[in-house]
Amino acid sequence: MIYIKLNDINKSFFNHIDLYKSISEALNFYDIQDEDYKHKCFECANEVNQDLSIKTQYNNLFEVLYCDSTNKIEKLWGLKAVDKLFNKPVHPFITNLLLLNGYMTHSSNIYKFKLDKLQIGIHKKRVKETLTNDIYIRKYDGIRVSQMLWGAYFINLRLIEVGVLQYEYIDKNTFKIHIPAGVQFDKYQIENSLRNIKFYAQKYFNTNDFKMHCNSWLLSNEIHQMLNTDSNIYNFYNMFEIKAGENCIKDLLNFVFKTINETDYSALQETTYLQKSIKQWLLKGNDIKLGCGILKPQYLV
Repeated sequence: MIYIKLNDINKSFFNHIDLYKSISEALNFYDIQDEDYKHKCFECANEVNQDLSIKTQYNNLFEVLYCDSTNKIEKLWGLKAVDKLFNKPVHPFITNLLLLNGYMTHSSNIYKFKLDKLQIGIHKKRVKETLTNDIYIRKYDGIRVSQMLWGAYFINLRLIEVGVLQYEYIDKNTFKIHIPAGVQFDKYQIENSLRNIKFYAQKYFNTNDFKMHCNSWLLSNEIHQMLNTDSNIYNFYNMFEIKAGENCIKDLLNFVFKTINETDYSALQETTYLQKSIKQWLLKGNDIKLGCGILKPQYLV
């Protein structure tokens, strides 16, 4: 587990906030009008309040997500099971609760960074998606750790979205490109986003001289070989200098096939050309590596 020492003032979320009022306000903030969802949040809050060890770790995790300046949040990406956050079984909605309880930080950062109406709308939409997609679309009992962390990145203003691409602020010299799930992008839309990011980078992060990195299955050398030369993904790949990274089959199962637990590749759906190609590749026992790319200078003008 990841613990941090609370300061003498004790910033414990549970000790200073009417949690149930906060849940209701957060649900309104992200426009989640679902009484069953709200009930599960309250049910989870009751369980947290009744177990001192869970409450203590909840407060520690809240600090890591929204108050810590030493980047301890990065260590949480290695944890896949929610129970591992607490080293004991917990209510599955506890990750939902941790993300919802960041809404005041989100509101404060919206004001601090002076987000325009477009960015405010995007930020609230993306956090709402991380709070609900695993519940409504994937039918999970609670959101995954990865969804909680991704939502926290938006809350902490580590991410801005410009057109079809998302940009994670690493430092004044570097942004990391992310591609939202389900985006139908073409070369014009990508180039338009890359042109506009300079305005937002200057406006929100006070920088205009930086490099762009992207680590994605979309940049995989193996995927590149499967594609037609006129495909959007093929053209996106060609915008980067690429090195092979780690195995990315889990990413492919998640983003391309909408599953995370399938080990029988013969059972994977194949309704698109890409799905069919990847499925056949995997059935032959081939590996697929992540592509780690640096955007070529001519595309950041």
